Amino acid sequence: MTAPPVLTSPCRTAVLTGEGPSGQPGAWTVLGYSSPSSEPLWRATFGSGTPAEITAAFTTVLADGLRTRHRDYLLGGPHYRSDTPASVLADRGWRPDQAPKGFHDQVAPDHTAVYRHRVGHQPHDAEVAGLAPPSWSMLAGDPKHPSWRAEFTIGVPFYPLVHAALAFSDTAPVQRLVGEIPTRHLALVTVRRPPGSNRSHPMPAAWPSPSTPTASRPAPAARRR
Repeated sequence: MTAPPVLTSPCRTAVLTGEGPSGQPGAWTVLGYSSPSSEPLWRATFGSGTPAEITAAFTTVLADGLRTRHRDYLLGGPHYRSDTPASVLADRGWRPDQAPKGFHDQVAPDHTAVYRHRVGHQPHDAEVAGLAPPSWSMLAGDPKHPSWRAEFTIGVPFYPLVHAALAFSDTAPVQRLVGEIPTRHLALVTVRRPPGSNRSHPMPAAWPSPSTPTASRPAPAARRR
């Protein structure tokens, strides 16, 4: 069996692996370290089915920030933002909703996605090891049985989490190959054809309808707690 890809940042304080904590295919995990060979400080996991736009939003900005050990994205840096994942989602219409005990939920306007914040303290090493619930989660579909989930432990740099939340809550249509769209999402899909194309010939690409939020990249909001 082919080993999953492993990518290490030049500063050796972040590692990206092409699998989830339980070896899920199609999942990605990012681990952050204070120094090479130390124990991991934080973990971000993008489960199987997480839209590539969300994973890329997080990893692209993180990779850029690591060049200056995050300084460009902290207070006083050229890319600093004062908002939080919760606040950008709130600005896009996400509202508090009933949540399991010990959590605070923000739900998308169409109720297709949830941004979940864990309330209270727990040891960060238990979170990183997966022995305690993550501090933040992005859930698509039914929160009890999500079609995909992304999880972030305490200690995750906030600026890539903000960018992931922006991608999570973006309702703009995204292009997908028809074969990559789950059957449950096909009702939200519009196939677009070039002018003059043969309408009886199936096209390889499709877009979620602009009139509805994309089912593969839903929309949330709130403020850091």
